[in-house]
Amino acid sequence: MPDFRLVEKDGIVTLKCCKFEEFQGINHGFSTRHGGVSTGDCASLSFSYNKEPEAIVDENFRRFSVANRLPFESLVLTHQTHTANVAKVDENYVNQGRHRKLRDTDGLVTATPGLGLCCFTADCVPVLLADPIHKVVAAVHSGWRGTVGGIAANAVQKMVEKGAVLENIYAAIGPSIGPCCFEVGPEVQAEFDRAFGTDFPIRPSHRKGHTMVDLWRANERVLETVGITNDRIFTAKICTLCNNRDFFSHRYTSGRRGSLVAAIAIEEEA
Repeated sequence: MPDFRLVEKDGIVTLKCCKFEEFQGINHGFSTRHGGVSTGDCASLSFSYNKEPEAIVDENFRRFSVANRLPFESLVLTHQTHTANVAKVDENYVNQGRHRKLRDTDGLVTATPGLGLCCFTADCVPVLLADPIHKVVAAVHSGWRGTVGGIAANAVQKMVEKGAVLENIYAAIGPSIGPCCFEVGPEVQAEFDRAFGTDFPIRPSHRKGHTMVDLWRANERVLETVGITNDRIFTAKICTLCNNRDFFSHRYTSGRRGSLVAAIAIEEEA
């Protein structure tokens, strides 16, 4: 993963996109499983309020925020439902704690400094987007439904509406289930054929009638179709299922797992 690196600070291990680390005034991070206070199936750095007491998840958010210079009291979280819906958020969300009232929303966009955008994954694809010149950012949860629905492209469009310039937008695609492990049946494969055409690269599974799909390449293609050139897309190519000791994987544990977070924020001016 030459375009990404693991960074440890105060026990929190975070995956960083090297290109995004160059952006002045923009902070980001993809979480790993390491450095939190969660226990059991969620050990140790999980961000799922549905599976643990609020105080535990809050402490994980606090530690992750401190380690990555994110605004703990101004994080925007959503109830993700595998849609292609993206919401624009503004100063009304600042200092609202870990805001959790947005529903049927799988992507967030802002141009507001001091506001942290979060998305949650445990095999689905996290995508962070940034225009470092005009200071517009986005966080996207792209499961297979969101991928075929073009959620990353929707986020780019809303970034432009917020003042971003297409030629200045960069994308970081974080850890998710890889083409080595994402096996789908014919119904899901048909959705990818519809969205990307039958020329989209697939390979057969060992199970008859099933195929292996590359969600990384699919999201890259979604971004390319709206003008994000390949040299501005950085993909970690870390499979969460293969690397389940470091990243939560829904498929590996049949749902008995915590949640990863990908987050990005524009710093407030001093």
